[in-house]
Amino acid sequence: MLNKIWQIAYKDLYITFTDRNLLILMLAAPLAIATIIGLAFGGLSSGAPIRDVPIAIVNQDAGDGEQNFGQVFVNAFIPPGTGTAEQPDCPAPAGTEDTASSSSDVSLQDLTDATLLTDAEAARTGVNDGTYTVAIIIPADFTQKLSYGQNNPIEPTTVEVYSNPGRPVSGLVVQTIVSSIGNQIATGSVAAATTVETTLAELGFSGIAQVASSEVFIRNITCSFTAAFNAVRIDEQTVSGQRANSTAAILVLFGSAQAMFFMLFTGQQGVLSIFEEKTQGTLQRLAISPTPRLSILIGKMLGTFITCLAQLIVLFVALTLVGSVLSGQFTLIWGNNLLLVGVVMVAAALAATGLGAVVAGIAKTPEQAGIIGQLINLGMALLGGAFGFAVPEVLARLSILYWGTNAFQKLAANQTDIGLNLVVLVAFGGILFAIGFWLFNRRLEV
Repeated sequence: MLNKIWQIAYKDLYITFTDRNLLILMLAAPLAIATIIGLAFGGLSSGAPIRDVPIAIVNQDAGDGEQNFGQVFVNAFIPPGTGTAEQPDCPAPAGTEDTASSSSDVSLQDLTDATLLTDAEAARTGVNDGTYTVAIIIPADFTQKLSYGQNNPIEPTTVEVYSNPGRPVSGLVVQTIVSSIGNQIATGSVAAATTVETTLAELGFSGIAQVASSEVFIRNITCSFTAAFNAVRIDEQTVSGQRANSTAAILVLFGSAQAMFFMLFTGQQGVLSIFEEKTQGTLQRLAISPTPRLSILIGKMLGTFITCLAQLIVLFVALTLVGSVLSGQFTLIWGNNLLLVGVVMVAAALAATGLGAVVAGIAKTPEQAGIIGQLINLGMALLGGAFGFAVPEVLARLSILYWGTNAFQKLAANQTDIGLNLVVLVAFGGILFAIGFWLFNRRLEV
């Protein structure tokens, strides 16, 4: 009996893997869709990942005495030791000691690749020709307008951020950072002005002289203008709050959903072969031979199961390669626990095969099988989130796609609590196969 089952399965496998059009539907289509979505929404739509953004800094600030607030921008974007002024020894703000040293954070120097220029027009030209993504140009009177002194009130001023319109995401990120640093400098100036005016009102000129000569006061005021004291750090996260590469996160979600969606169509290819064999009389000859009908259906579904499993494995490898290329580092998009990834693939392939058996039992003609199969698959995809939007979870749980995609997402987040997912997928497959066999046995006429 086992030999007969394998012979039936082998014949279907041979037909499937020698059909070029079917292979394109099985492999190329879901891979292309997931890759396009990853490119569009994974941080590459602006032409480059948000890392090492090339920027030019032009510090035209003439300063005011010993102060030069323009240098704060230079020190923020260019690491110490490459021509910048020495940073003061500033203590970390309270509560930030652990987060500031987290190795999973991305520093401002990781985010950008800054070059110090002296010519503003050359910087703009570099942005126009693509050498730089953004040019930051600090005006000559920047420090003078933000400095506080007697008969010298703080005045509004601007820093020019000249960005390439072809890279809007990177430009917006740099603009936000520049705005943050500018607000920090302005806050420091206001704080200094408030301190001086309050001290003058309460202690007079003698009190100001005493405070101004204090080493602690001088260090704190200096640090309030120093970007190193409030270092900008980037914590990359997925929409669910998990730190991860954005491209890989998108591929996890849409890659798994598209792989599951197209696997449903693959799981129903066995249905069409059953009708073809019925039309050719092959199925009837098998039915009257010493071959149990259960063996016939098991053989057909075994071939379908192996095909579905092979499709998931190939797509996992392909999406891993795509995610690694796009993210610039090797990334197993569904996590490092390859054993559990394989178990989920087996359970998902079993569920898709069981669904195909039901379609084989319900449909009377190939045309009916195609229509019924497409309606079921689209319904599963709609509930399971394969089209990019979510439905209430109580409805999503009715879909095979939900349980499979959810399991892959958990594994990608290094979570192993996928027991319920596996039970549901296996139960789906077993129950649907039993229903399909019952219907198939009733409809098979010799």
